[in-house]
Amino acid sequence: MMERAEMEIFLTLAHELHFGRTAARLHVSPALVTQIVQKIERRLGVALFARTSRRVALTEVGQMLRDELQPLYEAIGLALSRAESAGRGMTGTLTVGFMGSQSGRWVYAARDLFARRHPDCVVRIVETHLHHHVAQLRAGAADLLLITLPIDEPDLTVGAVVTRGTRYLGVAANHRLAARESASFDDLAGETFVAVTDSVPDYWIDYHFPRQTPSGQPIGRHNDPCATYAETLGLVALGQAIVPGDAQLPLLYQRPDIRFIAVPDMPPIEQGIVWRTRDDADPRIRAFAEVVMEIAPALSPPGVVFPAPATTPDPVPLCP
Repeated sequence: MMERAEMEIFLTLAHELHFGRTAARLHVSPALVTQIVQKIERRLGVALFARTSRRVALTEVGQMLRDELQPLYEAIGLALSRAESAGRGMTGTLTVGFMGSQSGRWVYAARDLFARRHPDCVVRIVETHLHHHVAQLRAGAADLLLITLPIDEPDLTVGAVVTRGTRYLGVAANHRLAARESASFDDLAGETFVAVTDSVPDYWIDYHFPRQTPSGQPIGRHNDPCATYAETLGLVALGQAIVPGDAQLPLLYQRPDIRFIAVPDMPPIEQGIVWRTRDDADPRIRAFAEVVMEIAPALSPPGVVFPAPATTPDPVPLCP
């Protein structure tokens, strides 16, 4: 018999294939992850992971266990969430995190409207920085996030894409592209993107800081990782790196030492609503998400599109 905590550690490691990242996601020590995995393997009498000094991989049995255990783990979480929500209703405290100034405008405006509709439920707001990524959800420090996508995590639901807009780049005022209103993706050949802390998953970093242009020309990354957007702008102002963002940049980060230019042929920037999958049945989360979708159009910069309907649909996976 496998305990729920053991299931969580096994499934997280099966996704991350890295003991350190697994420990960071679950807020435990790498030693505990190793001990739990070894305990499960001894109990089953078979290796679930093939480990070397360079990589961790699932064995054939490990793959089979992951595929069969994942839906059972999700079902247990959903059942517990439904039971909890049935007795909770639209009361208590809902903690909402936001990443970026634009998302902050949505959250505070949504809180006011939500409070009028659901006066017995208190909404608490916290800020999410780059280095947090989705850690606040997993730690219980937030119940819902308005965050820059993509998010592709087995235990999290992307409820809706709130906005989708043209990608912008922040460059130093004396940068070779600074006098232009727009540039192409291929114009970034030879440039250096900022780097972010390793608490942010690789798939997110690679999407926002691609290593090459469409024609295959390399794009570098700075050596010093940044934990917040303010830190990235510091490197940009010095001319040491460039940083991507969305249409809010030229409106909200006006500085004499930085210019913002559009790059229309890069993948768009999307902001989305994310919560723990085990909380799918929490009516407060759905209700707050619907309010965000309702108020976002009036509070967003020009040129931003709203791909989702006015009410939050059943969640669909971000990636196939």
